[in-house]
Amino acid sequence: MVYGGKLSKACEPCRTRRAKCDFISPECSQCLRTKRKCHGYRDTEGLRISDMSAIVVKKFKARSDEDSTNVPLPASCPDSSESGGPLAISPVLTVPIDDRAFYYFRTTFVIGNARSFRYLESLYEYGDMDDHLSVSIRAVGLASLSKAARSTDLENQAMRSYVAALRMINLAITCSNVATNDTTLSAIMLLDQFEKIIPPTARTTQAWTNHLNGATALMKMRGRHQFETKAGLEIFIQMSSHLLVSCMQHTIALPEDYLTLRTYATNFLDTNDIAWRLSQVTVRYIGFRAAIKSGSLFDTDTIIATATDMDSEMVALMGEFPPEWMPSHYDFYIDYRLAEGLNMVRAGRIPLLDLIREQCEAAPVSSGSCQEFERYQCVQRVKDNVAEMAGLICACVPQLAGYFPFLGTGSSPGSPDSYTAPGSVKDMKLELSNEASAYSLLWPLFTVANSRACPEDVKTWIIGQLRILGKLLNSEQTLEIADGLARGEERDIWSVYALLGSICYSVTGA
Repeated sequence: MVYGGKLSKACEPCRTRRAKCDFISPECSQCLRTKRKCHGYRDTEGLRISDMSAIVVKKFKARSDEDSTNVPLPASCPDSSESGGPLAISPVLTVPIDDRAFYYFRTTFVIGNARSFRYLESLYEYGDMDDHLSVSIRAVGLASLSKAARSTDLENQAMRSYVAALRMINLAITCSNVATNDTTLSAIMLLDQFEKIIPPTARTTQAWTNHLNGATALMKMRGRHQFETKAGLEIFIQMSSHLLVSCMQHTIALPEDYLTLRTYATNFLDTNDIAWRLSQVTVRYIGFRAAIKSGSLFDTDTIIATATDMDSEMVALMGEFPPEWMPSHYDFYIDYRLAEGLNMVRAGRIPLLDLIREQCEAAPVSSGSCQEFERYQCVQRVKDNVAEMAGLICACVPQLAGYFPFLGTGSSPGSPDSYTAPGSVKDMKLELSNEASAYSLLWPLFTVANSRACPEDVKTWIIGQLRILGKLLNSEQTLEIADGLARGEERDIWSVYALLGSICYSVTGA
């Protein structure tokens, strides 16, 4: 007898879509809402235990016959016909791949360290799992699982689910009622996440923002009603983070429609929260860069003063982090998200500091003048600040990358040499709980090493860490970026942010 496990009493459509069935007679609310035929509820007692002996024996014999044609028996193994004994049957319980993908996704993105899609838990609780959302979750789950298992077959399955989800979303957005649902915007964000895990073969800069452009239009269509639920508010925050990065990547101003929605959102958010205040500085920074690019802001002194003012805001912001958030002697943080948030602020300062240095070095001044001395002092302060941020970011690597089990005792922080990764990457394997945190290190480390003010020894150490993390995460993009840094190539940090994936920061602020 084979025990079938605890079975769901839900109707077949709800079981297939992993929706919460309310068991209302004669049809459940989910089927009524989606206009599907409800097949009724199962009698689980009759299905719980069944006699599978004949089926198991038949499957085993079929497998044995197939294997015997390909694999010869060892000399030490007696012929079954000679022994005359019955075959020993050891059935193995396996978890369906769809279930594994779903739980892998949930562990990584919903309840894991990243928690980028934590609001999906509430959508599932209320049964709001439309088909296009379910298929999108399956695509991302299979994609993540394919990288962890290094499986081409799983990656192909993920691609098929991605294509199916894309087709279903395109159909969903043609209906105004469905287009503005939480599930539709969530599905679009999931496909954006999929493209970070499995990038398209011929990926362009514009391709990264394709889904975001459509989602931005949907944000406008959703209007003020999207703030009425917790899930809707969290979706807005996540979408906002991606929109900010997209505008930084292309050096364009934020759309006025979005800024209007953002202002209204302050009625529902804690505007004293550090994450929100950081995003406010980011909004200013985006407009600042766009003004410089368009030529509407060109005066050197004004540019330096504005950048210095924003940098001062970020310094003040760091000073307001509670003492318990600060690292201990060994830079061990009480929560991974705190280290990730601090690294985001630290890395965010570096492009501002680089801009100040570039303006100081490019501006014509009289030799020996007071202004020349002031510019020299300004450049030195920038270099000191970059070195400080570099040290703090590097000190987070052991915890976020999961090196602690491999570190010797007695080492103290103070230089990158204090944090030596294992001698061989083969000795390491990232735990599931460390994978998202390791991803969160990639962009801050690159930003430090990409700065001309970065000390050379720190840059060399970071390149080594990026190569280790690239192999552990099976990320070809990370390895390519590390090689580019080694060759002395300079790249736009926001394009790299988009390439490496910004999902880890999507819940740190709007």
